[in-house]
Amino acid sequence: MFISKKYPIFTVADGVTLQLKKGIEYPKVSGAAEVAEILCKTVISEAEKRYDNFKESDLGEVFENSNKPLAGYNALHGRAKETINYFDVDFFSATTALMLVKNSKAYWCSLCDSGVIVLNKNGRRILSSPISPPDKGEFLPVGWKKMAEEKRAKVMHSYRNKIGPNGELLGYGVADGEKGAVRYLNSGKIDLNEEDLILVYTDGFEEYLKLGEFNKIFTEWPRDLKRRLDLLMTKMEKKSKKKYGLERSLIAIKI
Repeated sequence: MFISKKYPIFTVADGVTLQLKKGIEYPKVSGAAEVAEILCKTVISEAEKRYDNFKESDLGEVFENSNKPLAGYNALHGRAKETINYFDVDFFSATTALMLVKNSKAYWCSLCDSGVIVLNKNGRRILSSPISPPDKGEFLPVGWKKMAEEKRAKVMHSYRNKIGPNGELLGYGVADGEKGAVRYLNSGKIDLNEEDLILVYTDGFEEYLKLGEFNKIFTEWPRDLKRRLDLLMTKMEKKSKKKYGLERSLIAIKI
């Protein structure tokens, strides 16, 4: 996650977990992690260039220009359409979300399961970014969940950033350098009021965001916010480490 040092611009990215054949150790520094970092740095740089005259239509351009370097990174590591197998040799990719605040307006975009939420001072959601459509795998063939792991992964990944002959969305979107990714970008603009709360997050916080207790900590913004947050997360992790994931990023901004 990165925050601009010049302007109120905030972004997160989450490298998509690599698929590996049995017996292969997960790399300590993965290409997916590096792609996430490249994406964040470039998003901040591209948004800063446009900040003085920023408009809603700039969101797509910021993403497109930040997605392009990922194609070069993948190519540098021998990953192109002709060489990938959609399993252990596949594009390094990431989900992402961006929030830019200017003149009491919030400009946002999100891709896949990273997102943004805005709550008013009473804790009511006034914005919740959608997951890139479709969000429940409706595009996948019947019985895909019962396939062997490698075949299942190859089928699913073949729908990544897929665009139909008539321009329709046929899969899901992630940032990996492919041009089709921008079509899956969700974006918009909303007016902000004093004491609104903005949350920019990766999917490891999804279950937490369903908890009133979690949201209340941020809307109240107490002096001991971090201590209360740590206590709540420790409690929830004891209940289910799988549900309340350990891989997560969140930026909270109080207006």
